[in-house]
Amino acid sequence: MQVRAFAQETILPAIQQQEQILKHHPEDTKALKELCFLYLFKADYRKAIEYGERLFQLGYKKQDYKFSILYAHIGLGQAYVMLGDTSAINHLGQAMLLAKSEKNDSALCSVYNGMGLYTSNIHKDYYSALHYFFEGIEAAHRCHYKELEVILLGNISSIYFLKEDPAGLTYSLQTYEMGHEQNSAYLIFIGALNASYMYYLLHDYDKALPYIKEAEFIMKQNEYYNQGNVYAIYGMIEFAKGNRQQAIEYYKKGLALNAMNQTSYKVLLLNEYAIALAEEGKNQQAIDLLFQALAFTKEENCEIYRNKVINTLSVCYENMGQYVEALAWQRKLQQETDSIFNTDKEKVLSELRIKYDTEHQANEIRKNKLILLQKEKKEQTLIGILVIVLLVVFALWYRYRRQNQLYTSIVRQHQESIRKEQQLKEVIASLREQPQEAPAPVSSVGEKYAASSLTNEKKNSLFQRLEKLMQEEEVYKENLLTKERVADLLGTNRTYLSQVINEQTQQNFTQYVNNYRINEAIRLLSDPETDIPLKAVASEVGFNSMSTFYKIFQNTVGIPPKQYRNKVMSMHKNA
Repeated sequence: MQVRAFAQETILPAIQQQEQILKHHPEDTKALKELCFLYLFKADYRKAIEYGERLFQLGYKKQDYKFSILYAHIGLGQAYVMLGDTSAINHLGQAMLLAKSEKNDSALCSVYNGMGLYTSNIHKDYYSALHYFFEGIEAAHRCHYKELEVILLGNISSIYFLKEDPAGLTYSLQTYEMGHEQNSAYLIFIGALNASYMYYLLHDYDKALPYIKEAEFIMKQNEYYNQGNVYAIYGMIEFAKGNRQQAIEYYKKGLALNAMNQTSYKVLLLNEYAIALAEEGKNQQAIDLLFQALAFTKEENCEIYRNKVINTLSVCYENMGQYVEALAWQRKLQQETDSIFNTDKEKVLSELRIKYDTEHQANEIRKNKLILLQKEKKEQTLIGILVIVLLVVFALWYRYRRQNQLYTSIVRQHQESIRKEQQLKEVIASLREQPQEAPAPVSSVGEKYAASSLTNEKKNSLFQRLEKLMQEEEVYKENLLTKERVADLLGTNRTYLSQVINEQTQQNFTQYVNNYRINEAIRLLSDPETDIPLKAVASEVGFNSMSTFYKIFQNTVGIPPKQYRNKVMSMHKNA
C-alpha cells in the first residue's frame, strides 16, 4: 500500500480559534475543555494541565459536575499520566464515577483511554491497558463516537509498538486509513508512526521509511512535542540498514529535544544511541548513557524500555570483558521480566483480540438475525447456535495455541539464559584461576562487622562473599538452611546479613535463597536427558515441601514444573 499524500489539516488553527473565544469569554467551559484536549493531542501536557485546572475551578464555582468537573478530571488525568505523575489515577477514578453515574459513554471512552495509558505508562501492564482500550471501543460504539474509537485503536497499536510485536501492523494501518477518512492529522500521525515501527520489526525498511517521513512532516507541521520518538525510529531504521553514522545523527537530534520529550522517548533514544556506540567499541561511553537512561526510569516513574536498557548494559559489560557485571545485569533482567509470563493476563489478551477481530463478522450476523427472525425463526436459531459453537471452539483452540506458545517462549528464554550464564561463569572461573593476592580471613572481617556499623565497602565485601557461598559452595541446597547458619559461615550476624541482602537485591533472606533454588531447578528441568522425579528435584535444590516448591516455581517461572519439563521434552523430540 502506498502512503497517502501528507495531511494538510493542523491542530494549530483550532487552538488559535479556541483561545480567541476564551479571550472574549473567559468563563466559556466548552472552549477550556477543547483547549485542554487539543494540547493533549499536541503533547504539550503542561498547557493541558493549565487549561484543565481552569476548567476544574470554574466547574466548582458553577457546581457543574456533569460537564466541567467531569472533563477536567479526564484531561488532568491523561496529562498527569503522560508526565509520569501517579496522581493521575485520582482524577481518572473520579471521572469514571461521574461518567458512569451520568451514563455518559462519550466521557467514559476518554476515561478508559486514560486508564489504559496509566496502566501501560506507569505500571508497564500492557495486558490491562489493552483491556481498558477495548472497553473504551465498546463505549465508543454505544455512543457512535467514531473519532475516539480510532484514537483508542491507535493506542492499541501503540501497545503492540511497546511490546515489539509486529502483529500490531493491522491496527496501525487501520488507524492510518481511518485518520485519512476523517482528515485527522493526529490519527494519521499515530498510524504512520506505528506502521513504520511495525515494518521495521518485520525488516521491511523500504516500507517503513515513507511512513516515518509522513509522521515527521505532520509532527513539524503541528509543532507536536515528543519529537524524540520519530527520530528514534528514524535512527533505528538507518542503523538496521547499516548507516550507523546517519543513525547516530538522528539519535543526537532527538536527544537535543529532550526538554519536549516524554520520559519513555528519552530512554529509547539513549538506549539506541548506546547500541550504536557499543558497535563502534565505545562501550564505556555507552554505559554512561545507559545509566542516565535508568535514572530517568526511576526519577520520572516510567518503566517503559527499562528492560531494553538493562539488556544493553549486560552486553556492553560483556564486550569490555567485565563478565561478573555482565552476569549481574543479566540476572537483574531475568528477575524483572519473569512477571511478564502471567498466563491469566495472556488469557485476557487472547479473549480481547478474538473479540475485536471477530466484531465485524458478529455485527453482520446480528443484522442477518433481525431479518431472518421475521421469516424463518427456527432456521435462525440453528444458525445462531452454530455460530456460538464455532466461536467457542475457535476461542478454546486459540487459547490452547497461545498457552502453548507462551510455555515454549518461557522454556526457550530460560534455556538461553542458562546457556549465557554458564558461558559467563566459565569465563569468570578462568579469570579466577589466575594468581591473585590472598583475601583477608573471613573471621577477621566478621569480627569487624560485629564491632562496628557496616560501611559501603564492608557491605559490598559481605555480599560478594555471600554470592560466592551460594554460587560455588551451593549452600542453598541445604534443606534446613537458616539465616543464622549463613551468618556463621560468613563470620557476621543475621542483622547485617539481612541488611545486605535487602539493600543489594530488594529481597528478604528466604526470597534470596529460594531464587537460587528455583534457578537450580530450572537448570535440572531444562536438560531433556535428565529424568529425575520432581520430588527428588525439589529435595535436591533445598525444598522440604513439594507444595512450596510448586507454588514458588509457578510464581517465578509462570508455569508449573511438570508442564515446564513436558515442554522441554516435547521441544527436544521435535528438534
